[in-house]
Amino acid sequence: MKINLKEKNMELTVNTYGAYIEKFTKEKKPIFFPKLLIKIKNELKTRGGMHPCLPNFGKSEIKKLDQHGFGRISFWDIEEKTENSVKLKLEGKGEYEKSIYYIKYKLIDTSLLVELEIINNSKENLPIAPGFHPYFYVDKNFKIKNLDLEKIDLEKTYFLKEKKASIESKYYNIDIENNNFQEFAIWTDFHGDYLCLEPCLNGPSFTKKINNPYILKAKEKFEENFTITIKEK
Repeated sequence: MKINLKEKNMELTVNTYGAYIEKFTKEKKPIFFPKLLIKIKNELKTRGGMHPCLPNFGKSEIKKLDQHGFGRISFWDIEEKTENSVKLKLEGKGEYEKSIYYIKYKLIDTSLLVELEIINNSKENLPIAPGFHPYFYVDKNFKIKNLDLEKIDLEKTYFLKEKKASIESKYYNIDIENNNFQEFAIWTDFHGDYLCLEPCLNGPSFTKKINNPYILKAKEKFEENFTITIKEK
């Protein structure tokens, strides 16, 4: 099901499949590159919008989980809805079947507020490494504040250990500010007008090389909120 949210001159479309933001605009101008399929090396790839990475960000080599987890390929239930906000709920799967996930998207003034809550109702500790994967609409002149992009191979993903980042996109200057998340993954494959500046807790910590996920203890919960603020250039 697709849900349309509005606040002043901002509009956002959320698909309950994947808790996926498919479109995000201000004054009809794109903030996110719209979700679509792009042909890359004779294979169709989904690009655009923003999806959650739950319970893991990136590849999982320490648990039997898909890349970026099951959150983006599951049907979420609608808990609450207003004109400018929606709260979604998902019950976990497999080893995570006794965990519960809540995501709330809310448009406020010139910002998108994203709230995440993960509850571990099991008797076992659960490793998690949540994140979100937005595709910002950019042109060739995009910039990230305080970062020399000429020294970075964006196709290999660069991890910026900061709680706040700013991007100069095609139409707007955009600030992303985390609460508990500790870093950003920065990536693009240069197959479209998008740059991914992805807030995440602790990067690809489900890989064997890093293997440092956050341990969500039995009966405890994890909370995160971050804001994406849109400013005129």
